[in-house]
Amino acid sequence: MNKSSFLSLLTISFLILATSPIFAVTHTIPWGKLNIDGKPDDNIDDRAAKFDLSLVCIGGTIKDDYFSTYLAYDENNFYFACRAKDNSVSCKDEVSRDFKDSDYIRFYIDVKGDFKDRTTLNGKGDWALIFTPQNTKGKWKPMVKECPYNGPGHGGIQGDDVTPKRASGAIAGGWYVEAAIPFSLFERDLKKLEKATMGIYFIGGDTDKGGVRTGEVRLPGDGAGNYWNSPAYWQPAKLGPFSVTPLEKEAIFWGEIKKF
Repeated sequence: MNKSSFLSLLTISFLILATSPIFAVTHTIPWGKLNIDGKPDDNIDDRAAKFDLSLVCIGGTIKDDYFSTYLAYDENNFYFACRAKDNSVSCKDEVSRDFKDSDYIRFYIDVKGDFKDRTTLNGKGDWALIFTPQNTKGKWKPMVKECPYNGPGHGGIQGDDVTPKRASGAIAGGWYVEAAIPFSLFERDLKKLEKATMGIYFIGGDTDKGGVRTGEVRLPGDGAGNYWNSPAYWQPAKLGPFSVTPLEKEAIFWGEIKKF
């Protein structure tokens, strides 16, 4: 092949790559369990999929390395956790639809797999669950509610009706919140969830002593519509395979895969 032909082929290849759609990577949620005690498990990076919220959407008191979230699952629950950097925890807002003027982490999930076709939540397989690290009295007891975000929603479920298994606590430089969210909340069982390519998404918010939101950051991803209420921004995820090994060995197994 002469130089001219090679350059022509290289140009064509570049144009194909440049104009081809870029598909989101499908995340794998590993089989595992978190201890719901308000403290990060020592091996949480091996037990759960980690997501860094690195796209700042409201600047101010928040930066692109302030929030990380985690997901795992067992036969009955999703395990969700969030680690946040924060020098001033404030959770005074419990009346807005999504704790907007409190510190918060939002966990969005579509359990049926049709999230890319819509820009509004459908009140069926779509869910938006919002957690705060503290209650309004400053105690490490996370508030939680479901928000419809202008869709039909699921009845404004909140508190223990979402899950009684939730906990939070202070960590060095910030806060941590975690929960076991039962599949029954979504009216799904493990067999149905195993077959689905779900949609997942996270948004974290910071509020300081003034009691008004001062920053927000989200999981990166392209989409259409409003980033806070459009499933088009959500990222594909599937449950990882089962293992016949004990849980502890299984967690190590997943860790080795990540290291590889």
